[in-house]
Amino acid sequence: MNTRTSTFAAALLFALMVVPAAYGKGPASKPAAKDAGATLKIVKDGLYEHDGFYFVKGSIYNPNANGVKNVVIRYYIWKKFIGHADRGSIVEKGGGLVIARIKYLPPKQTVEFATATDDSAPVYTNAEPDPLNAEINAEWDQDQ
Repeated sequence: MNTRTSTFAAALLFALMVVPAAYGKGPASKPAAKDAGATLKIVKDGLYEHDGFYFVKGSIYNPNANGVKNVVIRYYIWKKFIGHADRGSIVEKGGGLVIARIKYLPPKQTVEFATATDDSAPVYTNAEPDPLNAEINAEWDQDQ
């Protein structure tokens, strides 16, 4: 490749990569949208037992000036047993996943939640459950 061709190739690369980013058309200028769930705070949560299965009750706070919707709170009660066939297929595949859903969480407010009480997280008398650690996903409410 001669000097003229390599200069043209460099200019073309510059035009395709740098110029669109500078004018908001390229990937470099697109800000990472912060997941609304990452801004929410679990105020309190506790592990409870009912009919041989665990569930979680707690409260979640929205510190934002905007509301959030479609809030999903996930707890893996037995995450350490994922892949262990001796604990049953539900725990082996899902780790004792229990989920709470909140349709709307207003700004600057706290809402109580409870996960469903189903057979996803059985109580084992010979093992301690994992420490509570919530995974939260939510969407910003654009209707405000």
